[in-house]
Amino acid sequence: MQNGFTLAGLIATASLTASLAAALAPISGSAADALLAGTITSATGEKMGGVTVSAKAEGATITTTVFTDEAGNYFFPPLPAGKYRVWAQALSFEIAKGDVDLDAARHQDFTLAPTQEFFRQLPGDLAMAALPEATADDRRLKRLVINNCTGCHTASFTLQHQFDDAGWSAIIDLMKHVNVSGVYQGPEHKAQGVLDYHQKELAAYLARARGPQSAAKIKLRPRPAGETARVVFKEYDVPVDPDLGVPARDFGNNGSDWSLGTPSRRGSFVHDAVADLDGNLWFTSNVPNRRITIGRIDGKSGKVDFVKLDNNANGLAANTHGMTRDPSGTIWFNVNTGRGGLGKLEPASGKIVVYIPPTGMSPTGGATTEGQRTFSSRLTIASAPAAARLSRRPAVFPRSPASSCCYLVARNGHAESVSGMRQAAAAPVISSAASRSLRNSLASRRLRTVGEGPRDIRITSLSGSGYLRESGKQAQGACAE
Repeated sequence: MQNGFTLAGLIATASLTASLAAALAPISGSAADALLAGTITSATGEKMGGVTVSAKAEGATITTTVFTDEAGNYFFPPLPAGKYRVWAQALSFEIAKGDVDLDAARHQDFTLAPTQEFFRQLPGDLAMAALPEATADDRRLKRLVINNCTGCHTASFTLQHQFDDAGWSAIIDLMKHVNVSGVYQGPEHKAQGVLDYHQKELAAYLARARGPQSAAKIKLRPRPAGETARVVFKEYDVPVDPDLGVPARDFGNNGSDWSLGTPSRRGSFVHDAVADLDGNLWFTSNVPNRRITIGRIDGKSGKVDFVKLDNNANGLAANTHGMTRDPSGTIWFNVNTGRGGLGKLEPASGKIVVYIPPTGMSPTGGATTEGQRTFSSRLTIASAPAAARLSRRPAVFPRSPASSCCYLVARNGHAESVSGMRQAAAAPVISSAASRSLRNSLASRRLRTVGEGPRDIRITSLSGSGYLRESGKQAQGACAE
């Protein structure tokens, strides 16, 4: 894709059978659908498990991605017939690309060659982990980087580049005048205090870590294996803001080719995202623009629609930030129509109601999450304990710090949101241990998770099925953020 960013929804099916092909057998598809498969080997002939393989139809806006199994084999779910771009990649290896016409061929093998320069491929957590921390002073400076340089973009966006002291100092000099919307406030703006105070020593530390002679120590984690590798990703292209007048060449990197590094968010509308109970995706937009307050993506076709509310204070579209879904399927988001309020969206009808705090009450701002339920003494977003929702009918499991079950991720350089859904259908059970392995291993590209509890099962599906194991029981249904 050359003119947009990607919004990714994690879609996973799990199976306890020995064969992935058997696991895919129940998946329904039209008569014209085809199963794309192949094998990935290294340059020395070794079968490579846990390799990420992606396919995108010619002219389409949806990318589907799977992992290889322990034998190096990959299997896609049924895909519509047509011509596809297919590519395979793994950290520390060069990307391999090919073209497949599913009307004629349904098999594509790849050989991956190792590469010595792969820091740019790293997701944010591994890039940050590579920074020096051998001494107490290094650990202090690393903490300053984490606390002050990763709030709005992933660490990989900054650390993929190498600069000397002067270069890093120039970057800090700029960033200490940039607000949370990514807007440069000018040199007369009051500088961010922590960056201003520590600028010299931070620049020296970063020059040592990511300078001409980088001291970063990369430690790769094992690639996904077993049940962890039995997931399917779907990514959706989202148009960029045409009003910025950004040259098309700036969008040559959309994050799909890891060797190109983490792309800029310039022109991106997407901030937070959730899935509704019908498998469609909704997202907020926190950047100043004239076109969008929230967006909707059709989960099947990938069609993107913008919804605009006016900001009466500046004539732009009302900004939004956080977004969450309650157990009934209603979507809530904070919105600024001139004064920060709370938006309520009914996905089926598209109806939006905005609640403005009464005079004398502080406006809303920042993220709207499951934990931030109370808007005023008279308006509360209710949620029921997950244990109370265990039933044979579709059910919703609300998020808590220790219990979150699904997520969507915007993959335009950093993880945007954590949410998702599963549809009720018969399917095998994946254990909590396997889900934790999945959470720890889904580092194929810039994915972030939240929650550390044993019920933190991140198995989701917009078009498939899955079970959530809780307290020895099986629970069907949809998971909310």
